[in-house]
Amino acid sequence: MNKGAGIDIGGEDGFTALHRASLEGHLDIVKSLVRKGAELERIANDYWTPLLLALDGGHLDIAEYLLTEGANINTCGKAGCTALHNASQTGNIDGVKFLTSQGAELDRSTDDGWTALSLASFGGHLDIVKVLVNEGVEVDKALRSGMTPLCLATGGGHLGIVEVLLNVGAKIDNCNQDGLTALHIASSNGHVEIVHHLVRRGAQLDKREKTDKTPLYCASQKGHLKVVEYIVDKGACIDIGDKDGLTALHRASLKGHLDIVEYLVRKGAQLDKCDKHDRTRLFWASQEGHLEVVEKGAALERIANDYWTPLLLALDGGHLDIVEYLLTEGANINTCGKVGCTALHNASQTGNIDGLKFLTSQGAELDRSTDDGWTALSLASLGGHLDIVKVLVNEGVEVEKALRSGMTPLCIATKSGHLGIVEVLLNVGAKIDNCNQDGLTALHIASSNGHVEIVHHLVRKGAQLDKRDKTDKTPLYCASRKGHLKVVEYIVDKGACIDIGDKDGLTALHRASLEGHLDIVEYLVRKGAQLDKCDKHDRTRLFWASQEGHLEVVDKGAQLDRCDKNDRTPLSCASQEGHLEVVEYIVDKGAGIEKGDKDGFTALHIASFRGHLDIVKYLTSKGAQLDKCDKDVGTLSHLALNHLGIHDYLLNKEATKIVEPFIGFEEDHYDYLRSTFGGAAFPSYMPQSSISSRKSIKEKTMIISLDEYGIKVLLSPEDLDKATYITAEALPSIPPDLNLEKDEVVISVGLKLSPPGLQFKTRWKLRSHIVLFSASQTRRKLCCTPEGLVLYGYPAKVCTTWYVATITSLTCITSRLNFEQNEICVDQDYSTELA
Repeated sequence: MNKGAGIDIGGEDGFTALHRASLEGHLDIVKSLVRKGAELERIANDYWTPLLLALDGGHLDIAEYLLTEGANINTCGKAGCTALHNASQTGNIDGVKFLTSQGAELDRSTDDGWTALSLASFGGHLDIVKVLVNEGVEVDKALRSGMTPLCLATGGGHLGIVEVLLNVGAKIDNCNQDGLTALHIASSNGHVEIVHHLVRRGAQLDKREKTDKTPLYCASQKGHLKVVEYIVDKGACIDIGDKDGLTALHRASLKGHLDIVEYLVRKGAQLDKCDKHDRTRLFWASQEGHLEVVEKGAALERIANDYWTPLLLALDGGHLDIVEYLLTEGANINTCGKVGCTALHNASQTGNIDGLKFLTSQGAELDRSTDDGWTALSLASLGGHLDIVKVLVNEGVEVEKALRSGMTPLCIATKSGHLGIVEVLLNVGAKIDNCNQDGLTALHIASSNGHVEIVHHLVRKGAQLDKRDKTDKTPLYCASRKGHLKVVEYIVDKGACIDIGDKDGLTALHRASLEGHLDIVEYLVRKGAQLDKCDKHDRTRLFWASQEGHLEVVDKGAQLDRCDKNDRTPLSCASQEGHLEVVEYIVDKGAGIEKGDKDGFTALHIASFRGHLDIVKYLTSKGAQLDKCDKDVGTLSHLALNHLGIHDYLLNKEATKIVEPFIGFEEDHYDYLRSTFGGAAFPSYMPQSSISSRKSIKEKTMIISLDEYGIKVLLSPEDLDKATYITAEALPSIPPDLNLEKDEVVISVGLKLSPPGLQFKTRWKLRSHIVLFSASQTRRKLCCTPEGLVLYGYPAKVCTTWYVATITSLTCITSRLNFEQNEICVDQDYSTELA
């Protein structure tokens, strides 16, 4: 040290020279190190201080010296353990006495809540417990788990400490976080003498923990007969159940504690008391295989949860000795629950071959069905239990008995892919072409599920290749739909007809194209399938491939411009579903881009309406007409109403100068309107209900109209002298210069157009909307025009307009109008009548 050695350098274990000298008891070295400035509070391995090591080694002289030199008696490591904790845990009575005399903090807790008293109680250090309680520690201070020193001492079986703690006032019925008292813990651990002492000191016999278990329940569960006898003799209630309704008798039966079962029965426990699942103790004993407990008697035929009987539980658990005993005592082998499941059904379903053999030998009803029609054979066929199937068919069961759905054991085994069972069933006479309620045969099912070997076997056994189900689907159709090429190849090679259609006219080729199974499409085409065969909607397989976006299938050739019954083309279908690659391919192959359907919708209309911007851009780049209207005079901007990106794109492409209403109250719509119209002065509020007012400038069918949803301009560019923005502002009252004409009524005031005197080449006239009403939970507005009554509908964010009637007379009756906030009526002489 005189040569400058590092005095506080630690070794691999973190111990410095002072740590080692303290542990080994070298007082002189300790003094020398301290005089040289060694760190007194250095903690090694997150736990050990020199003081703690001195105490642990029993060197009180060093401990005393370190304290006089300034060591902190309450210094703790990472887990919060002080020197007093360590001494109490290790039973170091001299260390505890020394530390208490030096003023150590007695009730200090570790990070988990351990105090010196709880550590001593847990370790059974009675002498330390006495010292600590004489020093006045808190006797009920608990761990974070809620365990008090009394509970800890009880769990460890330390009767002496239990007595000391109770003598100094420990609360006898304090619970841990699970609700367990000292009596619960003592009963569960079989500490008979502690149980006696706690009961004599007044512990509650029937105290329930958080799941309603009593001390008697705990003792019965663990098999502590002496505890059970004592508690019952002292007056504990025998039949208290836990949260699941299980009593002490249930628990003892479940665990097979025959002595406790016999004792509780002698004391009057209810033999047939049920838990919340309607199970008596006989159920539990049968399930767990405790024959000697089962023999103590109870109701044999009781059914729990609409399904389980003691017999079925014993069988399910593989306890054939109990099954045999229950049958000899009179249990009905064919008893079934609510769904009709017997013990034989259960054994067949679970693959319990021994149970099944036993039941068949005892005369179980072999062909009995559940409520849904399941027999033992159908359940075994479903589960693939070949050995059980063989036993049942050897016993002569009905092999064709079907479920309520019409599924026979053969169909069931086929669906699950159990070839061995299929072979057995066919060998004993199962009808190969029997159908379920949908008309599906075993071959349909095998083909649909891709079970190639079963398909081979069924075809070899004579299954009909072209058998149709109720919707006219064949096995080939089913295999093509699901993409099972091997099945398709085999069936076609065996002579199946390729072009049979279902009730909608869809063939195997249609289905394979629709699902995108290129390999099957190619195979069927090679085998002569008709490329342009139509379904009942006049659609070829190209329509379906285009609609589903299967480019590689589209590439296999067909008529590109063929129309279906609605005059839709494959290009229309691809545009509708957003399949850009298919659209590009079809157009590049020469498909007509302007072909409209019966409503006048072109591919561009459809893509605009469905919101497929990429397809809109592609079609316009290929020359699609921007101003082409559908038959209802709907423009592209009409159709793109809910797709702001497409709407912007079309405006920028100089289609018709159209700005349509944006339906709904979303903030992004509102912001879009403001940005679109150059910062138009829209009202600062957002509308709280449907449209509250609209002004129209009208000539013929051309209207500029404004409402809270947006601005609508149905004009071609040449109708305006110059480009102009239309803005809006809030109005607090009816404008004084508003000249209403006959048959005009204002029901709301709020907005006006600007600038005044818009520069039009023709004269325009102001008209007003007159009626606001609600129908079918959709807000709509009526507008009076010279041509008739226009109904503006706003269902599901789609704006539509209908000319629905002409006006014969108009009258306004206030009581019929549901006015919103800020709405008024200036003329009450009219109401509406529609011609």
